[in-house]
Amino acid sequence: MTDDVKTHVKSKTTWTRLLYIILYAITYKVASLVLLVITILQFVKSLLTGSPFAQLQSFGGSLAEYNRQLVAFLSYQSDAKPYPIDRWPSQTPPAPPSNATDDDVIIVAEAAEEKKAPRTPRPKSQDKSDAGGDVS
Repeated sequence: MTDDVKTHVKSKTTWTRLLYIILYAITYKVASLVLLVITILQFVKSLLTGSPFAQLQSFGGSLAEYNRQLVAFLSYQSDAKPYPIDRWPSQTPPAPPSNATDDDVIIVAEAAEEKKAPRTPRPKSQDKSDAGGDVS
C-alpha cells in the first residue's frame, strides 16, 4: 500500500463519513416512505375534493429539498451534512395551478395532402395480330 492509501485508511474523517453515510442512507429510506404516504394522501384528497392539501404541498417541497441534500451528501456531491446536523430546508410554496386541465381538448390540424395531377390514359398500342400482318 502506498503512503496516501494508508493515510486515508487511518483517517478519522473517512470513518466518520462512513458512519454518516450509513445513518443518512437509513434516513433516506424513511424519507422515501414518508414521501409515498404523502403521495397517497394527496391523491386521495385530490380524487375526493379536486384539490390537494396545501400544507402537505408545502411540506412535500421541503421534503424534496431534503432528499436532494441527502442524495448530494451520499453521492459525494456535497460535504454539507443535511438535517439534523444542519437545519431543515425551508418550505417552498406550492406551484401555481396550471390553466390546463385533463379535460381540455387539444385539436391538431393535419397538413392537407397535395393534389396529384390526374393521370391521362395512355393510348392503346395496336396488337400485331390486329395490324393485318401475316403471322407465320
